[in-house]
Amino acid sequence: MASSNVGIQHSADAKHTEVVIIGNGPSAIALSFMLSGYRPYYNGATLSNEYLVQRLQDSADISLFEQDLRYLSEGLEGRSNNPVALLFDQLFHPDADLGVDAPTALEWKYERQHCIPHVVLGKTKPGGTWQKIDGSMQTISQSSWMELPNMAFKEWLVSEDRTRSSARLDGHSVAGRATVADVKDYYTDYIKRQDIERKFKDFHTVTSVQQVYHLRNIVDHESGEVEPCCANVRRNHPHCWEVRGYVTSPCGDGSQIRNEESGEDIVAQQGFCYVAPHVVLSVGTYDLPNRLGVVGESLPCVVHSLGEFEQALLSLRLELSGDVTDETRVSSPDPVLVVGAGLSAADAILTTMDAGIPVIHVFRRAPTHASLVFSKLPRAIYPEYHRVHRLMKGQEHSELYTPMPKQTVMEVRDRAVLVGSSGEGVCSSTASSNTSTSLTWVDVSLVAIMVGARSDLGFLPREGRDLGIVPKWPIDSKHNIIDVDPFTYQANRNPQMFAMGPLVGDNFVRFGIGGALAIVNHFNKCRKKEVV
Repeated sequence: MASSNVGIQHSADAKHTEVVIIGNGPSAIALSFMLSGYRPYYNGATLSNEYLVQRLQDSADISLFEQDLRYLSEGLEGRSNNPVALLFDQLFHPDADLGVDAPTALEWKYERQHCIPHVVLGKTKPGGTWQKIDGSMQTISQSSWMELPNMAFKEWLVSEDRTRSSARLDGHSVAGRATVADVKDYYTDYIKRQDIERKFKDFHTVTSVQQVYHLRNIVDHESGEVEPCCANVRRNHPHCWEVRGYVTSPCGDGSQIRNEESGEDIVAQQGFCYVAPHVVLSVGTYDLPNRLGVVGESLPCVVHSLGEFEQALLSLRLELSGDVTDETRVSSPDPVLVVGAGLSAADAILTTMDAGIPVIHVFRRAPTHASLVFSKLPRAIYPEYHRVHRLMKGQEHSELYTPMPKQTVMEVRDRAVLVGSSGEGVCSSTASSNTSTSLTWVDVSLVAIMVGARSDLGFLPREGRDLGIVPKWPIDSKHNIIDVDPFTYQANRNPQMFAMGPLVGDNFVRFGIGGALAIVNHFNKCRKKEVV
């Protein structure tokens, strides 16, 4: 990746470390745990894959950080395209895809001499995007798949609140899925119990990552002038990464500053700078919601994320309940219009219907299309999402739900939306609403556009586009992931930069943390070479 500042030296105020991890979600937490000296060993547990067992038994007394991951992961299959992620998952969650809740096949040992200095920079409290989601919602994955090494999720639930947890053991959450509130608390408590809390720098927003070089200038003996030590800095000098950004204080801690002109409170900010030979990108995929690019999409009645939607729906419910002035009170609201056919759209639909507010659901494909996520979810574990799918297909009916399949939003006005066919071009506004080429204006009280999101890599030159499988295109966790070595997670276009989690296509926690194994395994091999 090209640097816009070739030849500069790092700042005098910089803090130095070996690894800077950008992002503090589950993948980053697992990586910090492993960099802190905790090393995995095969514990001899029985696995259904006999070939894998044989390979592991041959080196049972050697940490996985010392072993050949290419050899161990050969022939493994599963729901990730990354072989090391599959390897770690089969050891951490044996036979999970077969519906088995088997004990882990890994034993973790703390070996202080293998600690690697690092820092974890996150915009939120540890947990990343999970800290921004409504706590009453349930996770997509089963509860055990949300856990991190060396701290079982179910055991943590019981230890935190035995009465509440015991009740859940007979219910759906522990046997199946967890609540987001528990996941948030689990990740926050995890770094404390594993004694890695000091590595985490919360509310740190990264604004730039650039290459810096340590230069040695030469003094000309005749003229006395200082000259560069060489003509080609890139080729002749190793570089480090300079990571800059700012720290924001969490709301409510009294650190706001009053703007005398506007009278508004401004959150205090302080800059930071770290320099390290290695940077790991571990940011989530929900930083920047995707947009339709239609007229009126920036109006106040339009939201693009569940967090914004929950706040807007709360305001609408307050209007309905009369907890507002008479001038703004609403007796019978216009419907909420939800765009999209993913799980976020389904969550918005369910939340709105639970509030007794009608929903108009606009989605561009047929409800039976094979690409829809609902068909990939087991009915017994995800009954609410299958209910939405039945509503979409007309197999179930509700006076609060109106589907509009094969449609898309053309324009948004204040509390009105123009909807038309998703498979047609410009259509006549006078066409019959019963034809596939019609345009229809719909009165709405709120518009929720839930069509996915992407990672915010604005701190990288060209937003990291040079790093993707398809160069010059935006990085996307589904369509254009960062191009990495599958066994080290090094960016192929810059080996001193690493990526993990959704940035390399591992969108589930159980697979995302497998990248930590590959990265630490690589660091360990590099250290061995240095010793030799």
